[in-house]
Amino acid sequence: MQKYLLYNAVEPDELPILKELSTIEICKVWSGMSRHIYRQLLKKKAVEIGVGSFAVIPSHANVAEGKVLPVERPMFIMSKTLKMFYNLESDETKIPDEMPVVQPDFEEIAANTHFRQEIVEQCVQETLLYFAEALRDNKEVEFTFRSIGILAVRTKVVSMTFFDSCLLEMDTTGNMLEALLEDPSMMTIVAFPGQNNFSRVSQDQVVMLPR
Repeated sequence: MQKYLLYNAVEPDELPILKELSTIEICKVWSGMSRHIYRQLLKKKAVEIGVGSFAVIPSHANVAEGKVLPVERPMFIMSKTLKMFYNLESDETKIPDEMPVVQPDFEEIAANTHFRQEIVEQCVQETLLYFAEALRDNKEVEFTFRSIGILAVRTKVVSMTFFDSCLLEMDTTGNMLEALLEDPSMMTIVAFPGQNNFSRVSQDQVVMLPR
């Protein structure tokens, strides 16, 4: 956690693996990371990745005639320490006490991506360090987690939208489809590749991750 609280700019020699790997290789590592997170979420485990945690949280949707539907929805909960350090805003959400919180299993990710474990672990950590530097420099960021969704930071506001397939599979109540169709507010959590709110309103250069 502390390594992502940056007082100074990140020096190039602090990102040796990102310099060594191609963009395709970096994206392959992060695809493996995203698949791993996805599998843990399906098991109702929260995954802490250093700058925040992914979890599936009980929620509700308001549909026709005042009906309230229980749903389960994935969320990204930004680290409180990072939020305070970089003066960020995001929804206040608490991971349920009974939910296990796990760290990424880099050995498993390495086996599935055919990279050495130390390469995978360092690639992930350096990418998150690059993300932290963007936060430090008040840059706008769009971080895509394949099959999961898009983490965006704009004007100090953190938001996470999720692909519809992820929303539907993570929900075990069977109510998500109806919620998406009938509760307009639910559409704000849906990610559309290339057309999310962050991309539409951003006027300046956006830091796109992973890369």
